[in-house]
Amino acid sequence: MAATILAALLPFDATAQAPLALEWKTNLRFGTVASDLAGGGTVAIPTNQDTRTITGLLTDFGGTVKRGKFQITGEPRAWVVITMPSTIVIQKGTSTNTMTIDNLTLQSNPVKLNKNGVKNVFFGGTLNVGTNQKKGTYKDEAFVINVEYQ
Repeated sequence: MAATILAALLPFDATAQAPLALEWKTNLRFGTVASDLAGGGTVAIPTNQDTRTITGLLTDFGGTVKRGKFQITGEPRAWVVITMPSTIVIQKGTSTNTMTIDNLTLQSNPVKLNKNGVKNVFFGGTLNVGTNQKKGTYKDEAFVINVEYQ
């Protein structure tokens, strides 16, 4: 029995896209507030401006208020989809004192990179301050954002 092998050169195309990169520009900053012994409250920052809305039994001590910002770099004029958690927990140093930031929201998603393959993306969120929250600076060093071509 004989086997016949037939080979043909078929035209295949492959195109590689530029790798995506994310560079952190501005931390989400809620300013300085203090909670009351009778209750806490929230500090909300919108995606479209560096302002905040304070609710509940919080005292406003001013401070810097900034929405978060990062820059995406990739293929010019490409659309990308951003995935980030809707809630994160921030911690005071190595203590057990924590606060939650929820309603993490992007200004837009998906986003289109410009003709140079760059796009600044803004986001906001709501800080939940507990009753008699311990004084200090709270941070999260493990905040993960994923970006993929659409």
